[in-house]
Amino acid sequence: MRVSNIFSPLIVKKEKFKVNVRDFKESDATGIINLIEANYGDTYYRKDFYNPNMWIKANREKKIVPIIAEYEGKIVGQFSLIINDKYNAEIGIAVVHPDFKGRGIMNQMFDYLIEKAKNLGLYAIYGEAIMFHPFSQKANLTHGMVETALQLGEVAHWINQKDIKFEKRSGVLISYLVFKKEKKNYHIPEIYKKIILDRVKKLKIPLTNTKIKRIKPKLELVLKNTLKIAIIRSDSKIKNFKNRFNMLFSKAKIKADMIYLDINLESHYAPELVEFANKKGFFYSGLLLYRYDGMDYLRLQFENRHKIEERLNVCFSDYCKKLTKIILKDKKRVLRKNYD
Repeated sequence: MRVSNIFSPLIVKKEKFKVNVRDFKESDATGIINLIEANYGDTYYRKDFYNPNMWIKANREKKIVPIIAEYEGKIVGQFSLIINDKYNAEIGIAVVHPDFKGRGIMNQMFDYLIEKAKNLGLYAIYGEAIMFHPFSQKANLTHGMVETALQLGEVAHWINQKDIKFEKRSGVLISYLVFKKEKKNYHIPEIYKKIILDRVKKLKIPLTNTKIKRIKPKLELVLKNTLKIAIIRSDSKIKNFKNRFNMLFSKAKIKADMIYLDINLESHYAPELVEFANKKGFFYSGLLLYRYDGMDYLRLQFENRHKIEERLNVCFSDYCKKLTKIILKDKKRVLRKNYD
């Protein structure tokens, strides 16, 4: 679910003050819409977010768990958990009323959101920080999240920060906060071993050589037509893998500007699948935790159009800058091989 954090790059620092941060009530739905309108007018690309019934229904179905910041009876902030499954959730749809920005409300909501995720029994939460500016990246790091992946071109050029418009698709930086650290049996491709193990060490994920679970073969494509992105998920090898992959890949190239490939690191076929993917032009993106069914994945990426921003994505941390260089170097390696 592409639900970018709504942070203004034009924040004026003001005196901090305490707000009442609490769980969502159904009567809050209209207040959330007012916040989005105050920041975006009617231009936010998720038009369903302007419908109060969507918020009520999504909360009842536990698909979205909003957190509310209230000051003197007025809703001045909102932050949500977007539940993927019992293992993980994305943090997003973060919005603060323009009159109350720069006063520490985001940090108060963030602290509450983390405790909410723990109470829900989630294994991990992750954030996709839009790289228009460094504010959401800084907020994620401040709250103990660890950067694991950079996805070039995920954000369509028409998704903008109010009056700031972009000509190319922008990237997102993915960070994780892990609450439950299970033992993992990774099969890491040699070409990406150093960078993956660096993140594993940072996240303190325990690795074992003992086989933990049988990985069922799976190959599927998810198209997100509005955003013009495609995600191919590969768990182990299926029958007629190459032909079926090529069929899905061709379909994705017709529909999407960016194509991401998620390879199950807990499958012993992972190194073979990575080698195959590199030959198709896929290069490094990063590590995704508990991505599907509680399993961890290596994400690769493929630029299907020439309107992808690579150099002007804003990085807050040194690691983000390092990861950007690694990704662009890997892209050159893949292209140099003159693969199909």
